[in-house]
Amino acid sequence: MRTLSNDSGRIKLRELIEAVRDEPVTVLEKGEPVAVVLSPAEFDRMDEQDRIRRQAKERLRRTISSIQREAAERGLTDAELERLMADES
Repeated sequence: MRTLSNDSGRIKLRELIEAVRDEPVTVLEKGEPVAVVLSPAEFDRMDEQDRIRRQAKERLRRTISSIQREAAERGLTDAELERLMADES
């Protein structure tokens, strides 16, 4: 990731725009990161990855709840269910 320093208070907008076409750019002030600038394509890619992650987490939560319900219906305790799930055989 490229970095640009804003210590002079005058980052050239054209330079920043050109830089983010290739990769995200971290803007520094006094040597510390204050912003990360992304191209629209990179932002969309990251947003899509986040959406996919959220959907996967929700599916996992539903699957775990379903397993817990079925285990309870079969009379398994949480401890027994955990032992069975930890068994790799």
